[in-house]
Amino acid sequence: MVKRFYFKRLVLLMAAAGVTTFASNAMAAAFALWEQDAASIGNFHAGATSEADDASTAWYNPAGLVRIKNQQLIAGADPVLTNFRYSGSVQTSTIVDPDTGLTAAPQNVIAQGGGFNMVPFGHYAAPISDCVVFGMSIVVPFGLKTDYGNTTLARYAATLTSLKVVDFTPSLGIALNDKLSVGAGLDVQHLSAELDQYTTEGVAGGVLLDTISQNSLSDNAYGYRLGALYQFTPATRVGLSFRSKVTHHATGNSYFIGPLAENGVEQYTGALKVTATLPAITTLSIFQSINPCWDAMASATYTQWSVIKDLVLQNIAGVDGAGVNSNTVIFDLAEHFRNTWNYSIGANYHPCDKWIFRTGLGYDQSPTRDLYRNLQLPDSDRIAAAIGAHFQATKCVGFDVGWTHIFAINTHINNLSQTVGPETVITNGSVRANADVYGFQIKWDIT
Repeated sequence: MVKRFYFKRLVLLMAAAGVTTFASNAMAAAFALWEQDAASIGNFHAGATSEADDASTAWYNPAGLVRIKNQQLIAGADPVLTNFRYSGSVQTSTIVDPDTGLTAAPQNVIAQGGGFNMVPFGHYAAPISDCVVFGMSIVVPFGLKTDYGNTTLARYAATLTSLKVVDFTPSLGIALNDKLSVGAGLDVQHLSAELDQYTTEGVAGGVLLDTISQNSLSDNAYGYRLGALYQFTPATRVGLSFRSKVTHHATGNSYFIGPLAENGVEQYTGALKVTATLPAITTLSIFQSINPCWDAMASATYTQWSVIKDLVLQNIAGVDGAGVNSNTVIFDLAEHFRNTWNYSIGANYHPCDKWIFRTGLGYDQSPTRDLYRNLQLPDSDRIAAAIGAHFQATKCVGFDVGWTHIFAINTHINNLSQTVGPETVITNGSVRANADVYGFQIKWDIT
């Protein structure tokens, strides 16, 4: 029997979900984030578009909403611990050798760019009729944070790099017959970003005129999502979802603070701008119930990262190539991303009605190329191992926990040259990285 919903109740419940979602700081340490519910962390999102056993399917595949037979609310957060350790050299063209007057030799640097972040989420599903179900998710599908601080020469290449995208996704799932359902939804995205680094001039071993460039931007943009779910047998179903690319035309503020600023203190412009396109993502999943105790599942995700060629910040406050203070400095960070695949397999074990135990393995390709890898995003291919559990405390309330460990393959930054104004910084070294992603959520079936 479908439990239908009333509009007034929907408004109140989504307001509650929004408060829960934004109670935490929406930051994460990777560009594309799959941490949109705690259950998926337990099996590294294997079967994400086909399992469709709770309201989080509103995000993963809206066609799966037709499997939700009563109102349901999910809220939680995923703490993320990341480690990015750069070991190598940094050479800055504006730091000169006192003996020769030429650019000083590269200096050895060890810099840590990781830390603690939080990825919040909220999901809601409500049947409208026997064949139509409404869904809403509030998630953070893209995020990045690296922060190397200001105590090493790495500060001239990057200090804080931060990207946060909050996505509001109303959607509908429609059952066309007893086997096939389809779904569609709107993506309403808010992007905020910050990119900071220092510039300097001076003599190696002497006084350096360190001046920080702080650049923050924001924008709202729109996209869409489509999904389909086909139930081959009572035990087997396949899900397919597509999320469109979204182009942001972000604007914001640029500050240049320190002795190299126009008045020796601070320089500012509010004309900072950048165009950034977030990639389209396609996911195919299969879910198989083997027997009453065991389920098996798998997913393959294709991300069209090649839409990102470079990141061009325009109208930065700083010093231009001629050494003159200007509010029209350009920073062009070449990326040349490649399209990638993400694969995952997983299993669920149901020992009794109250407990579900999960596990999963996965492989995630990096979009970065060797010639363009940088300190802002020192990414590499990754292997993931995951475990998790669900406990049904009462008929209406359940809890999920999950843990995924990310083993990042060691990689290199190969004599990468970055130029802003008169300063060119060359980084050459290796990056070792790993991460632990934890998930905690509560699921409430509203009867």
